[in-house]
Amino acid sequence: MQRTVRENLEKLVNKNVQLVPAVSEEERKQYEEEVLLPLDHVIEATSPDYFRIDILGTPRSAWNKSAARVFTKWIIEQLGLPNTLETVKAIQSAFSTHVDTIIRKYKESLKSSAERIYLKMRSRRQTRKYQLFHRRRYLAYVFAPLRRHINMLERIGVDGMSSDESDTDETGAYTSEYQILAPIWRAQCVTAWLRMFDSIHNILKRSGNITASQGTHTRYRRSGQRQSASIKFVPGLPINCYHPQWVNADLRRKFDLHPKAEAYDFNHSDDILE
Repeated sequence: MQRTVRENLEKLVNKNVQLVPAVSEEERKQYEEEVLLPLDHVIEATSPDYFRIDILGTPRSAWNKSAARVFTKWIIEQLGLPNTLETVKAIQSAFSTHVDTIIRKYKESLKSSAERIYLKMRSRRQTRKYQLFHRRRYLAYVFAPLRRHINMLERIGVDGMSSDESDTDETGAYTSEYQILAPIWRAQCVTAWLRMFDSIHNILKRSGNITASQGTHTRYRRSGQRQSASIKFVPGLPINCYHPQWVNADLRRKFDLHPKAEAYDFNHSDDILE
């Protein structure tokens, strides 16, 4: 239904002008006042002959609700769809979802070039953190010596993984080399513990026991002294997950962290690489 709505909306409003405001703030407010009047019939904000959606408002504003009704009636007639409550609800829901997409694209277009680049860069880094976490978790499930660490790895989660950056983050161009940015709050013992996951993964990949994930490129992550500038942290972990200097630098942090008093054993067995 989503595709049907999208393609047929383009017959009423050309795709090239969908991101151009067609309804002013004054028109929207005037219509909102009109629909509150105690009339015997529904006043529609638009018509198929001059169909307009309100991209300055919300997807379910009074104007866009009216546009959804007009569009639904029109598309049922055009396509010969059954005029049932189920069909009407499906079309109106898909229409509102698509209008929401148009509004988000419009707001995105208003952002400065620098802001758009930053948001895309941040999204790429978050995607790499997500992939790193799931690669480590998969390894913990398939490599027996790591299975005892599955629960702790999942508690640390995606937000506990190191981020990374490259010289091409701003352009989005492919590169195979990234600089690791460890979370400032994370203890060194956790970093060393996680690096062992990566070492084992690389050994198994070279030996052919694990293949590179389908659709992803091989990445080389360089370690260094740089840390992530993010202030986000994962609360509720064992106390030795947190860097002591970071915790003690602010007296409120222990209250925010709610750390578990019992330390976790982050050691790997001595024969893990044999």
